[in-house]
Amino acid sequence: MVQGSRESLFSSVGLAAGMLATAVASAKAQLPPGGERADGTSQAPLNAVRESPRHHELSWWSAAPLTEPLETDRPDFTEGTSTVPRGHFQLEGGYTFVYGRENGTRSRTHTAPELLLRAGLADNFELRIGWEGYTWLNEQARGRTRAGRPVTVEEGTQGGADTYVGFKWKLLDQEGLRPDFAIIPAVTVPGGSSGFSSGDVDPEIKLAWSYGLGERWSVGGNVNLAAPTDGGKRFFQSGASVALGYELLERVGAYVEYFGFYPNARGADCAHTLNTGLTWRLTDNLQLDWRIGAGLNEEAEDFFTGVGFAFRF
Repeated sequence: MVQGSRESLFSSVGLAAGMLATAVASAKAQLPPGGERADGTSQAPLNAVRESPRHHELSWWSAAPLTEPLETDRPDFTEGTSTVPRGHFQLEGGYTFVYGRENGTRSRTHTAPELLLRAGLADNFELRIGWEGYTWLNEQARGRTRAGRPVTVEEGTQGGADTYVGFKWKLLDQEGLRPDFAIIPAVTVPGGSSGFSSGDVDPEIKLAWSYGLGERWSVGGNVNLAAPTDGGKRFFQSGASVALGYELLERVGAYVEYFGFYPNARGADCAHTLNTGLTWRLTDNLQLDWRIGAGLNEEAEDFFTGVGFAFRF
């Protein structure tokens, strides 16, 4: 009984398909190559469905073609205005060494892998997930034994950082005197090691701008507003940066940059820093970088340097 019903159903479907194919062939036979019916009225070609507005609405999730080299948010402090193309990912990371000296105490810090994963969710819009990584801190201070003999006291600590989650939305393209403009809202989620985690959710927003100055020169900067937690208490922190970039060779770039925090920490003074660096684009989807910088006042780090990479896929 069931077998007979299936055969009857398949026969009906086959008959309907044959009739539909005959009707389509007949309709196409009445159309000349220009897409007009025999009576002179026009008709859109059958493949016009592929170019319909509805089709474009449904293709937002498809990967965009990679027609330009990658643009990164490292090695400088300034975040760029460009976003990762829709449907692609970009992984950035690196290592930084920092040396500081204050009140007779010398500190050496190593941090890696400074990861930032950027995902292009739509045109001019990306998701950002970051983890500064693991930090090894070594401090040396002058001290004295009970007998009064001077000695060097050394102490080392290490731990992981909190996780960063945010997005970048490019709102304006450069036109005339108007620069490219993007906003980067984000939060830092607690989860790092004791002494390296703020212990709370810390919000921030960055206003990023950039402006091309001919074929080789460019300038950009950020205005940062944040509410971080320090010692269990929240405070308001602003920051700013400006960077001047120059294309030395076809695949080699250089920059010089100023950035500052106002204040650097709760109850502390402002910190002002100057740095420079190089980028080397091995391919359109792979870049290496190097940076070096120094503080301009006592509150800033005395010296830092680092290397890194960026890979788009």
